[in-house]
Amino acid sequence: MLSVLVPCYNESTNLPLLVERLEAVLNEELDVEFELVLVDDGSTDDTWEVAERLAGEKSWIVPVRHETNRGMSEGWATALIVSKGEHVLTMDADLQYRPEDIPLLWRKMLDEKADIVQGWRLSSPGGSRVRRGASRLFSLVLQLLFGTNLNDVKSGFILYKRKIMEEIIEDRYHFRFFQHFPTIAAHERGYDIVEVGVVFDRRHSGESFIGNVWSFGLASLGDFPKAIKLYRRRRR
Repeated sequence: MLSVLVPCYNESTNLPLLVERLEAVLNEELDVEFELVLVDDGSTDDTWEVAERLAGEKSWIVPVRHETNRGMSEGWATALIVSKGEHVLTMDADLQYRPEDIPLLWRKMLDEKADIVQGWRLSSPGGSRVRRGASRLFSLVLQLLFGTNLNDVKSGFILYKRKIMEEIIEDRYHFRFFQHFPTIAAHERGYDIVEVGVVFDRRHSGESFIGNVWSFGLASLGDFPKAIKLYRRRRR
C-alpha cells in the first residue's frame, strides 16, 4: 500500500481538487492500493469540515485533526502513525507539487530499489522570484554544510520506505522547522536518495503559512547549529 501524507493548514479550498487529481492518477497509473491521510493542523478555516466530508465520500481518505497548529513535521508524524502503507509519500495540500508526478517517483523507487525518492523542483512556472531565490540559496547552504550532492535538498515531495521515514521523523524533536532536513537526516544515515525532476506549480488557492519569506528564512537559520551538532556527532 502507498500512503500519501498531507498536513493541511487553512487548505479547505484546495482539498477537493487535490482529492480529485490524486484519485485520477493513482487509480489510472499505479497498480497499488493507496490511502490519503489528511491532517488538519489547527486550521482556522473549514479545512476539517471539508476533510470529513471528503472522507465520507471516499473510503480511502483518512482525516485526522490537531486542535492547535503544531507545524508541518508534526503533521507528517501524526499522518505516519495512522497510515498503513509500506511506502509513504509526503506532499503539500496546495497543489504546488503535482499529483500527476507521483508515478514518476513510484516507478523510480521500484526500478532502482531506492530507499528514498525525492521530487527535484526542476522548473517553476509561477510564483515569486524572491521566494524561489531564497529557497535555492537555503538549499545551497545545506548542500555545502552537509555534502548531500542533491539538486534540491529542501523539496518536501518525497517517497520513503516506511521504516526509513519512521526512523528519520524522530529527528524532528531537535528542530523548530524539521521540514528542511529529512534528506539531510537520510543522507547522514547512509540511505540511498534518488532524485526525479518535477514541476513546481504556483499555489492553487489560499495563502502560504510562511508569510514573509525572509523572516521565515532567518528563523529557520536557527536550526543550522542544531543540525551541525546532531549530524556531525553521528559521523564519528
